[in-house]
Amino acid sequence: MKIEYPKGELISLFKQYKGKIPAIVIIIFTLFAAAGIYKSQANILRSMNLRKDRELNKNRVLGEISQSEKKIESYQGMLMEKNAPAIIDKITKLAKDSNIKIISIEPGPQEKHPLYTRYPFILAINAGSYHAVGKFISKIENYSDLYFVNAATIKPAEGSGASGQKSDKGGPATDKLRVNLTLSIIAFTGEK
Repeated sequence: MKIEYPKGELISLFKQYKGKIPAIVIIIFTLFAAAGIYKSQANILRSMNLRKDRELNKNRVLGEISQSEKKIESYQGMLMEKNAPAIIDKITKLAKDSNIKIISIEPGPQEKHPLYTRYPFILAINAGSYHAVGKFISKIENYSDLYFVNAATIKPAEGSGASGQKSDKGGPATDKLRVNLTLSIIAFTGEK
């Protein structure tokens, strides 16, 4: 449906609102300008929100890195340079607590790496049971210093009741197992 105004009516409407036309044009121009400004500000706000999210993500990652550095520093305090007599004393105490008899402890050559030094030890022990051996290995690997059991060989002890032999006192031997362990102790040596 098309609305038609007679030419005279349009001229009279124009004359009636003649003073208001510049205001209407200004209002329409202002609305278009405001819409343009709104779109540009919305784009700026969107990009600022993206930047804020990236910065928050960076802060979260930096916080995780900071926590990791604190953990590493706490471990470095535990992993300082070791000396053989102190290590042997600790191993001897762990063996005594586990009812293990140490036959020999033989330090191996140190292996120096850029951030740590590895101290290998070869232990020969006698034990009354597999349970005692397991308890000893568990205590070694759960010790506050970094001790690792790299290898273990288990066989009947010489003169043990397992092979049908008697001890020097005439009764069955209490040390049934002979175990050879290869231990590694790790000590931090690198610079912070």
